[in-house]
Amino acid sequence: MVFKNIFEDLNISRNDFSYLLVLTVFSIIITYVLIDHNLNLGIYCSDVFVYLTNSLTFAGFKSSNVYLYLSPLICFLTSILFRLGFLSETSLYAVTGIFCILGNIGIYVFLKNRFSSLLSLCGAFLFGAFSLNLLWWANGTLDIPAVSLSIWAMLFTVLAIDKDSKYYILAIPLLVLAIFTRYTALFLIPLILLYYLSYHDFFTNFDLLFNDREGLFAKAKSYLKGNEFRNLLKSLALALVLIMIFSALILSFGSHLSFLTQSSTFASGSKGEVIDNAYTTDTFFYLHDFPKFLFSDYVSFDDVIPVLNGANFVSYFLIGLFALGIILFIYKLFNQNHKSNIKNVDEDRPSKYSNKHFKSFAWILFVLLLIVSILSFKINSLITLTILLVDFVILFAILKKNGFDREDYSLNILMLAWFLVYFIFFTFLNIKVNRYIITVFPAFIYFAAYALNGILDWSKEHKFEFKSKNILSIVPIILIVFCIFSALSFPATVHYNEDFNKNKVIADYLIDYDPDYASKEVAVFHQRSLNWFLKTNTVAITDDQLDYLESSNITYYISDDNFKLENYTMIHQENGLYLFERIN
Repeated sequence: MVFKNIFEDLNISRNDFSYLLVLTVFSIIITYVLIDHNLNLGIYCSDVFVYLTNSLTFAGFKSSNVYLYLSPLICFLTSILFRLGFLSETSLYAVTGIFCILGNIGIYVFLKNRFSSLLSLCGAFLFGAFSLNLLWWANGTLDIPAVSLSIWAMLFTVLAIDKDSKYYILAIPLLVLAIFTRYTALFLIPLILLYYLSYHDFFTNFDLLFNDREGLFAKAKSYLKGNEFRNLLKSLALALVLIMIFSALILSFGSHLSFLTQSSTFASGSKGEVIDNAYTTDTFFYLHDFPKFLFSDYVSFDDVIPVLNGANFVSYFLIGLFALGIILFIYKLFNQNHKSNIKNVDEDRPSKYSNKHFKSFAWILFVLLLIVSILSFKINSLITLTILLVDFVILFAILKKNGFDREDYSLNILMLAWFLVYFIFFTFLNIKVNRYIITVFPAFIYFAAYALNGILDWSKEHKFEFKSKNILSIVPIILIVFCIFSALSFPATVHYNEDFNKNKVIADYLIDYDPDYASKEVAVFHQRSLNWFLKTNTVAITDDQLDYLESSNITYYISDDNFKLENYTMIHQENGLYLFERIN
């Protein structure tokens, strides 16, 4: 009975299970293909080495704890596989791959809350076939796992507010898991608050404070005794327990809660370090490259940075659908009869909030804040986002007081806010990595599906049919077939000349040369990768520290340069890397 109620609330019927089965099979096949592809290609993102060494630390190996605060969830799950003997990159790929599969399923379930099974399936296939997603799919990076958890957290938030507050008990803990997968998931908090205020109108309560305090106190008392407040407390308690567990886990291994420093740095308006390899002043990087992120022609590498090249015509078709979806939402909201027939109980009493002067003031304030949010962008993205979200709260109040049905605007505005929050934040940063923008894909897909749904509805109204079937229904089917071929052929579009496995080759030589190497000090030129390949904590030595190396007791030194060292002799060279052994 419990599961039956959940499926009803999710709008999942028996027919949906066949769609979910097809989607799951597709997701598993793509995950398997990409894990094999990534194993052959090698690790090109140095962050992956951090997650692997963190997993080693959690598994009890002697390894670095410098970055242990990064993604304790993924690293801890990977460490379980390490403890079971699966000590390879495949374990991390499998863990992140499972979250990718869950993300695909989550997109389907989220869309099914509003659209047909076919459109929901189409949206999920798009998520699993975008070139940018496939580039970072099941390769140990955290962006897609974090987005996957974000989708589920937002799905249960919508259910908690719209249908039954018991879903807070799932939504808030999933939010915490998303945050401890990637800390940019913190932006879900204002989005959740925004959707909450679409139901619990802030301005109505603000008006009660000045005009009917007794009514406000009675309302507050009733709320505190209600199920929603109790379920919120339970969910917050679970969230606190999870936060304490992750924090204790990080601290127990001698690391620090450095994510707090990171968060405060971005909150202060930092755009990122100039010394970062991904530093760029190209403000419109994500905007002009967005078509390539959807369906690119091929992938090349600039050193170790993957670059998506060219854009398929389907990319521009989807961008057109996204734009059309937003236009259709605005048009339907203000040009069709969508007003609620339910009388607002607050309208029976005199209210400053509901009179004509307040409505005019609210519209003026809405426009002014919108202008201020645009002008403040160059100062601090968080100021812009805060003002923008406040503007959405004002818009909720305006729509509600004009009698609009909340179902016609609340979820659409939430998804628009989701897109804008992440797009604005990452555009503001001068550290631009293409995978960061994966966070906007759920909202992008939602509006593309919204546009397709509007087109299909229009075609039905105009009897655009063939033998009682909607001809345009073939569009989602064509997109699904295109996604299948595009996803399966993606590995063949990756072109590279760099040998991403060369550090592993030199590390394997040392392991064979001296099985007891782990008991000795090993210095390296690239600590992140060689910490992992050697499964031990190495010493980082840069070119200007050779005097220190000569005077140290370090036994081995791996370098990318053939230095002339007095106390070391080169015992092996391969692929431009050199292994030195101490002789004095």
